[in-house]
Amino acid sequence: MKYIILCGLFIFFGCKKEVSQKIYYPNGKLNYLLNKTTDTTKITFFAKNEKAVMHLNFYKDYFIGAIVYSKNPNLPFKDSINIDSVKGPHFYGTEYIIFEKGAKVMGSYRYKRNLDFRKALQSIQPFGIHNTFDMKGEVIERTEYTIINDTVYNTKIALE
Repeated sequence: MKYIILCGLFIFFGCKKEVSQKIYYPNGKLNYLLNKTTDTTKITFFAKNEKAVMHLNFYKDYFIGAIVYSKNPNLPFKDSINIDSVKGPHFYGTEYIIFEKGAKVMGSYRYKRNLDFRKALQSIQPFGIHNTFDMKGEVIERTEYTIINDTVYNTKIALE
């Protein structure tokens, strides 16, 4: 009997409780939904028409996994930023454009770690080479981004 009670307490306190919270625009439409567990918050952002446009996971002070978003559901591709690493006060991700024929690298980004997921999301800075694609997935432009003292500088690269 003693073991049954201990196992029951372990299961009860060991389970991660999920708490949901809805945040609304001033006009009453749904802005974003937070599903919090002990360590991680799953966040879903909504457009003004209340369709989900971004999904991401926030762990303590940085994002984990992939940030999946849709700029326009009528376009023939999807966007995703895969968080690659966390180093010091920053975390890094690579953006992929996913076409029917496969994924293509658009470019890399740096974020500042922050306990407020909104501030972390707003801190995005491009770095390295970024590609711009046409609707068929062909590169039509390349830009190189450099970050110096939190300022981003860019240079267009000629296509060969």
